[in-house]
Amino acid sequence: MARTIKPVVFAALLAGAGCFLGLVLRWIGDAHEVLIPPSWDALYLGIWFLGAVVALAVTGGLVAVLLRPFRVALLAFAVSALALFLTWEISVVSIIAAAVYFLAGLLYLVAVRREIGNRIRFSVWHLMRAQAFLIVVLTGVACASLYFGYAAEIQREGFSIPEEAVDGIVEVVGDQLDSLVPEGTLSPEEKQEVLDQLRATLEGEVGSAIQPYAHFIPIGLAVIGFVVLTPVMLFLSWLPMLILSPLLFILTRAGVVKKETELVEVTRLSIA
Repeated sequence: MARTIKPVVFAALLAGAGCFLGLVLRWIGDAHEVLIPPSWDALYLGIWFLGAVVALAVTGGLVAVLLRPFRVALLAFAVSALALFLTWEISVVSIIAAAVYFLAGLLYLVAVRREIGNRIRFSVWHLMRAQAFLIVVLTGVACASLYFGYAAEIQREGFSIPEEAVDGIVEVVGDQLDSLVPEGTLSPEEKQEVLDQLRATLEGEVGSAIQPYAHFIPIGLAVIGFVVLTPVMLFLSWLPMLILSPLLFILTRAGVVKKETELVEVTRLSIA
């Protein structure tokens, strides 16, 4: 009974991580609101995404290393992909994203099993290369969520320069007027008139000029997000290993998992 329950528990943890990631992807679909212009909320969202990726990498590592046979581990990733789909949204986009995640999980499992088979002694740090691939795929899925969310917003309501961005530009120009224009040259009323005219131009003529090219903006935002986020995620890819290594040690000491020693044939080259 225990040997049946333990794999179910590990698979359930991976499914929970899939739910967590699906929830974060739903938030990322509306991330353009905090990215244009950038705000502290964007940093908080990035931390949530990092937490979801770490949770998925840790639980995925447990499944890849411990669950036998291979089809059981693959089934656990399939359930996790289904959990991601149901938590994110029921749409064609989420179906494709869940399929990509499942395929990445399949390749991750294959890479982990091959890496374990090629090593004499097991160490979680040997999984870094396979994990890096999974992290890059998940980052791509997050940026795809950002793209589709923003593209749907533009298609539904049309493009307009965000009010926060307009406010920021007007504020910067106002500060520049104070520093560049000699004091007393512009009265407060004239300065306010200039700023009001700038605001009207940004909200009207500039927005109208950008409108024909608005469908390129979500693509650009998603690409920039991927280029910026991927190196950061890869740089922090040691975090799941830092959690997974002591976690496996604790599980081994607690008797939940055990070490197994196998006799294997080694092929070497020598002078004939």
